[in-house]
Amino acid sequence: MVILNKYLNFSHLVFLVFLFFGDSVLAQRTYDSEFNSYTERKPVVDYYENMDDKSFYQQKRIHGMKGELNNYSEKLHNLQDRFDKIFYGLSSQGTFKTPFDTSSQPARPVIQPRVEYTPSKVQSTPSLVEDIPVVNQPSPNQLAFNVNSPGKFTQDDKVVSTFNPKSKNGAGYYLLFRPGMAFASEIHKSADSYKRFDDGFSATVTGGFKLDNFKIGLGGIYKKHSFHDSSKLRLPPQSLTGDSETYSGFLDLGYNINVSSSIDLYAGVGVGYYLTLIDDNRDLSSRKDHGLFLTGATGVSWKMSEVFALSLGYRYFHEDEVPAHIVELGANFDF
Repeated sequence: MVILNKYLNFSHLVFLVFLFFGDSVLAQRTYDSEFNSYTERKPVVDYYENMDDKSFYQQKRIHGMKGELNNYSEKLHNLQDRFDKIFYGLSSQGTFKTPFDTSSQPARPVIQPRVEYTPSKVQSTPSLVEDIPVVNQPSPNQLAFNVNSPGKFTQDDKVVSTFNPKSKNGAGYYLLFRPGMAFASEIHKSADSYKRFDDGFSATVTGGFKLDNFKIGLGGIYKKHSFHDSSKLRLPPQSLTGDSETYSGFLDLGYNINVSSSIDLYAGVGVGYYLTLIDDNRDLSSRKDHGLFLTGATGVSWKMSEVFALSLGYRYFHEDEVPAHIVELGANFDF
């Protein structure tokens, strides 16, 4: 009896395998017949005449392969379900789902017909001609777009448009560093002393905001001079030695004038406060002088790039002790 049951179970297994492969072959023949009937309606060579036909052909092939994989998956599930029922008494209870959705069929792309524009004919009547606005047609040598190079276009001896890629207007920031040579501009003479200063040096730093050609920010200047050999005290008679150091902070206001794509003229003023420390052999400690500080500057700058420029300019430095004329060579940074 046991041998008979094993034989019957093996017979059922062979029957299921035969049924699965038979259904697969039938499904393959069904798919091949549908695909062959589709290809018979349109030769294969026509699918490659344009990209839309080729895409539609590939979509149909992919859709057919998805359907074939769904059939194989369903047959495999049925075979597994039958096997479990026969040998283990189990059931999947219909939980199978196809792996691909083939409900929507591929659609051939719809090509919109090309609409040819035909200009309307205007009747040559005086009333219609007067109503039509006159448009200046570009000359044959004029481009219909701007190129990335400086230049200008003129028409009828008038400048119509200009283009300068190096001009950097708008809002931004600036930072200026300008060392310079300071020439003392005043000699102090009194009943008890004669004070004259040698030429010294200075360093100016300013920074802030810029809007188009206007600049507003904060700045600071350091300046130093030494006493000239002719400086002396009258009572008692003796040489006067030492130096003078000035520290100043100010509000910086400036304006740039664009001369060309690489050259700018600038002018600026500053108002603030200064502190001068005077160290000489007359007193054991340094004297201090402070008060309202005024300065004015002008010069020219050469743009090396959109960010960096070199400048050469003049600045007047006003203070009570050592007012000076300063020649500055600077580096300008625009951000």
